[in-house]
Amino acid sequence: MATYKTLSSSLNWSTGLSPTPGTTTLIAGGLGSEGSVLIPHFLNSAFDNKQPVILISFTQTYNHYVHILRKMGVNLLNHQIQFVNALRPLDLTSLPPATRPHFTLGAQDQWPRFFEWLAEQPPSVVVIDGLCSLLDQGRGLDTALSFFTRCQSVVESGGLAGARLVVNMFVDDEGTEPLAYSVVRRSHYVLSFEALSSGASSDVSGQLTAVAGHLLCQLPDSKSFKPTALHYKVSDTTVQFFSPGQSRIVL
Repeated sequence: MATYKTLSSSLNWSTGLSPTPGTTTLIAGGLGSEGSVLIPHFLNSAFDNKQPVILISFTQTYNHYVHILRKMGVNLLNHQIQFVNALRPLDLTSLPPATRPHFTLGAQDQWPRFFEWLAEQPPSVVVIDGLCSLLDQGRGLDTALSFFTRCQSVVESGGLAGARLVVNMFVDDEGTEPLAYSVVRRSHYVLSFEALSSGASSDVSGQLTAVAGHLLCQLPDSKSFKPTALHYKVSDTTVQFFSPGQSRIVL
């Protein structure tokens, strides 16, 4: 079982990459420092903790995650995961039954049916991968933010009460920054991936800065959370986190 000691201890998470129930975690990255590298590890940590997962992806097919987790020694098909295809319409008959999405998001007028389905699921780790892709699809800021807030509302007070929400975004320009700022204000934890200010390095892929989001700052015990900065190194099967200037420790 992966313990994620370096990162989870910095975040005061006692069970690996498993945020406090009812909270929202934003993963933000940019060009050359994408936060998507952390998504498979959130999934794996949920499986280690026997938590169901609902993965909503605007960026990748289900097979992408199957292959990535397989490299990590995890057979995604053996775990409690429901995949929501938000990338594009699919011909389900062309896919093996085991890799077909459990739900296809479809056009915006079909979203109410999706939120009804989401509220019927057991408490889960809900992961939204690529929220900003809604902007790439030509949908406005209000639409993207509405999708996020509806998911968050279901997680916090609906049928998924006690669940956790993890959102991954690519933040690179003025087009995505307003959405990122809005999500930060509605998050408990913010994990920001950045390139090294000193330039490229063969030993360090970049820097992760973990800070309290606006919602955590409103809680009485928010002072127990300490902002932290860690360097990280990405390989095929792991992400290694370590304090700047110290030897690497596997995530």
